[in-house]
Amino acid sequence: MKLPPLNAVRAFDAAARHLNLRHAAGDLFVTPGAISQQVRQLEDWLGVRLFDRRARGVELTAAGAQFHAVVARALRQIGQAAERLRPDRNTVTVSALPTLAARWLMPRLDSFTRAHPQVQVRVDATLDLADFDSDGVDLALRHTRTVPRDLASIEICEELMVPVCSADYLAAHLRRGRLTPDVRLLHEVWAREPNDYWMRWLGEQGYDDIDPARGLYFSHEMLAADAAARGQGVALVSHLFAADLVRRGELVLAAHVPLVTGNRYLLVWPQGTPREPVRLFRDWLAAAFAEAVAAAKTTLQPPARKRPAVGRARVSRSAASPAASSAPRRARAAGRTRR
Repeated sequence: MKLPPLNAVRAFDAAARHLNLRHAAGDLFVTPGAISQQVRQLEDWLGVRLFDRRARGVELTAAGAQFHAVVARALRQIGQAAERLRPDRNTVTVSALPTLAARWLMPRLDSFTRAHPQVQVRVDATLDLADFDSDGVDLALRHTRTVPRDLASIEICEELMVPVCSADYLAAHLRRGRLTPDVRLLHEVWAREPNDYWMRWLGEQGYDDIDPARGLYFSHEMLAADAAARGQGVALVSHLFAADLVRRGELVLAAHVPLVTGNRYLLVWPQGTPREPVRLFRDWLAAAFAEAVAAAKTTLQPPARKRPAVGRARVSRSAASPAASSAPRRARAAGRTRR
């Protein structure tokens, strides 16, 4: 099977859609003369006339209309097939840990999509590290101890883990500012990177009467937090995640001293200049995290101590005016004079 000149077919399709050589030339960024020449070349190759020339444009002949019906369908199918293979230039794919994606990113994502409705965001919630060469990921939120040298990155914050539980559970398991020995611990079990967070936190706080291995175990941090909110124990969760839950009143802090794990949260992407949608989403993420880190610091700091009421009473008496304090003495003196 021998194909006609494909450039001539494209010129014919544009002319047939517009029925105007000047408009067709604008579609293909060529001159009207080039369109006319390509159409004549195709007519010569086919041996039939495809257009009748008119004073204000062109008109398809019967053969031209029949041929264009097939050409238009074929070009549309080629374009659709190419779009399925070609990455969407307005789509940004971000990889994130499941808890971070579900409980931190998703509640904030609407502010980005409202500001940039033309950008399509795909969120890949996974524990696996993103492979930028094969996964189609543009940005990744990583939890790591080291900064990858082969990637561009923005440091979000160090990881702080704080103990949280329901208000009722805390009331039942806190004595003199300390957790009771029968407290139930809620653990996150991460197969790729097992942690000893509870053992470390209990050791740093001087607890020797609580078994760090006792309790319930969950595959994701958000499951441990959900169990804590339902009064099933105390969970150690990221301060970024905990701050939102505490502000909403779903959880309370079981203690104000966090565990500094040594890990950090990073926003990473391949070296080089990212596409405009990726840059927009990266900059928005960085700003959103900066705001969240500042808010978490305020939410999770210990409450200020109140001054004793006795101290305030002393200040009040000392601040009284001399005239007021001498009034009783003048009254007593006046009484003695009258008597």
